[in-house]
Amino acid sequence: MPNSSSFAIEPAEVLAALRRRKWVIVLTTIIVGGAVAAGTLRQPKVYEAKAQILIDPVLPKILGDSMAIENISEQARQDRVFTNTQLKIITSRIVLEDVAARLKLAEDEAYLASVELSEAKAEARPAGVVKALAESISAVSEGKSRVVNLIVEDRDPERAARIAEALGTAYIDHTLEVRLETTKKASRWLDAQVAKFATKLEAQEAALNKFKQEHLLLSVSLEDRQNMTGASLTMLNQRLLENKSVLIEKLAQRKVIDDLLAAEKPDWDAIPQIQANLVVAEFKSALIEIQKQRAELSTRYGDKHPTMVAVEKQLARTHEAMKDEVRSSLESLNNEIKALQTAAAGLRKAIEDEKKKALDLNSMGLEYSKLNRDLGTTKTMYESLLKRQTEADLSGLLDSNFVRWFERPEPIYSPVRPSLPKNLAAGLAAGLLLSLLIFTGGVLLDNTVHRQSDIEQLLRMPFLGVFPKIMETTDRRGTKRTGEHSRERDLHVLNNPKSAVAECARSVRTNLMFMATDKPMDRLLFTSARPAEGKTTTAIAMGITMAQAGNRVLLLDTDLRKPRLHRAFGVSGEEGLTSVLVGQKSLDDVIKQTDKGDVFVLPCGPTPPNPAELLHSEKFLAVLNELSERFGRVLLDSPPIGAVTDASILSKLVDATILVVQAHQTPKEAVRRAGRQLNDVGANLAGVLLNDVDIAADGYGYQHQYYYRGYGYGGDGDKANA
Repeated sequence: MPNSSSFAIEPAEVLAALRRRKWVIVLTTIIVGGAVAAGTLRQPKVYEAKAQILIDPVLPKILGDSMAIENISEQARQDRVFTNTQLKIITSRIVLEDVAARLKLAEDEAYLASVELSEAKAEARPAGVVKALAESISAVSEGKSRVVNLIVEDRDPERAARIAEALGTAYIDHTLEVRLETTKKASRWLDAQVAKFATKLEAQEAALNKFKQEHLLLSVSLEDRQNMTGASLTMLNQRLLENKSVLIEKLAQRKVIDDLLAAEKPDWDAIPQIQANLVVAEFKSALIEIQKQRAELSTRYGDKHPTMVAVEKQLARTHEAMKDEVRSSLESLNNEIKALQTAAAGLRKAIEDEKKKALDLNSMGLEYSKLNRDLGTTKTMYESLLKRQTEADLSGLLDSNFVRWFERPEPIYSPVRPSLPKNLAAGLAAGLLLSLLIFTGGVLLDNTVHRQSDIEQLLRMPFLGVFPKIMETTDRRGTKRTGEHSRERDLHVLNNPKSAVAECARSVRTNLMFMATDKPMDRLLFTSARPAEGKTTTAIAMGITMAQAGNRVLLLDTDLRKPRLHRAFGVSGEEGLTSVLVGQKSLDDVIKQTDKGDVFVLPCGPTPPNPAELLHSEKFLAVLNELSERFGRVLLDSPPIGAVTDASILSKLVDATILVVQAHQTPKEAVRRAGRQLNDVGANLAGVLLNDVDIAADGYGYQHQYYYRGYGYGGDGDKANA
């Protein structure tokens, strides 16, 4: 058998526990609900008044562009920061103090009594009234709109409406006062800024004018002077380029002339300037005539002829005269070159002067631009501030506000609190929850055996059957007789053969017969894990049932510590088993035949000081063997196995042991320990019999109830609660 001590809780077990404790749950729910209802009826009635105001973060644009100091940023309007701030302001101390002052609540005895301030000192009443107002007032935004609900709770509906009216009015006046104060502060600030910028503007205008005077910019603007300097610089550069071009050309001509003069036979036509010289042209014509003449004379005269010599001299003189003329032209060309070079130097100096003048103008322009820019900025700011100053002055004269009434409050004469239906429903729900918590705690903490599944699945023991609970009975005077030692309870099967208990006993008897087809169980031991679990009653019921099946049955009381078999059958217990074991009596002297058919009883007799030694003796084994020969069935009623060792000793001397477990009373661990003790001594555990079962409450179902009560036997003689 497993040694596990942890057990699961099955749904069927929970349902069975619910059925068993349903009246506890119902009563707990009713009691808590009734208590809540009674408390609700005793509570004072609270009434509610509601007013609505509209908060628009942007003021109307009466003066054109809305002012920055009058607007709320787009981000604030989107995330409702502004609205949430206003909700805080509505319930702020300054607004609530205004409400209390308007309505004179600190002097209103009826209001003071309703908020339990009648006994407060006069100096403490204003603060107490403000605190009471803060607890009874709430400001809530109406969904995604700009409407805000002002909710006031009070014991007087008309006073609640007055407080709501005063709250809205005080808040509107407060926001208007704050707005106007802000506008006045802004206006004063703007006045100071306008005066400051006016002084600054005058100073900058004077500085700019002085700069113009110092730099002669009054008649000609700086821009014009810069344009003139630029044009002059452009012209000088152009003339310098032209000078350079002419100079280069003249230098080239001079070089050509120098080369011609150095040549033996110069080509005077190579230079256009020489060709254009009239004198040179005349010399060239003369040379041509002389050369022509020499050519004619050379045909008649030789080279040394005086005529030829004279012609050659004339030709040489003409060449030299032409060179002199060319040299004269070269001198003139040199003069031109010098003039061009002098002009170029002058142009370069003029250009440098113009550049310096341009740089000076640029530096002057930077300072001028700075002065002019500062003046423009100051002028723009001055004009803007002047405009804002005018608008602020006009805005301070307007009574516009971003808060206005949307709906004024009206008295509502139906209370909002306490609500009897709501509180009653809440009380019933709380009572049900409390009872379910108690029930759940009981189920979780309950580790007792409840059902067949606990024995078979959790404890891993064979299951023989159940014995239903035997209900209480009363005598003629109506006195209950339900004790453990009641004879009527012990003999219930005999007195009520058609009851559910009798039928269950017959079912267990059948199970035992089928369990031992090869070797009948003639000697059966009935024990339990703990005292008072019904093992004696069960043993008697099984003995009577077996006797009714035709067996001679002996009920042997081996509980030598607390015997009670003799009381159940009304026989004497002065002599019995212990008398036989000590040799005082024989079996024939102590075996009692009852009037219940073939049922015999062997009482315990006097209780000995050493029960375990007697049961462990050879004498007891001999007596038990003799009893087995005389009777078909010997049923031994023994002490609980969890209390003493008697049951462990007896379990080795019988054919089978039946462990009786009381439903909802015996802990699972105790049953497990009892089974382990029987297994340790090598006992044959026939199974577990679940006693004192409430079939209806424990969830054994409609089939069991119908069979035991309706179909099988009807109702006559059935005193059991099936």
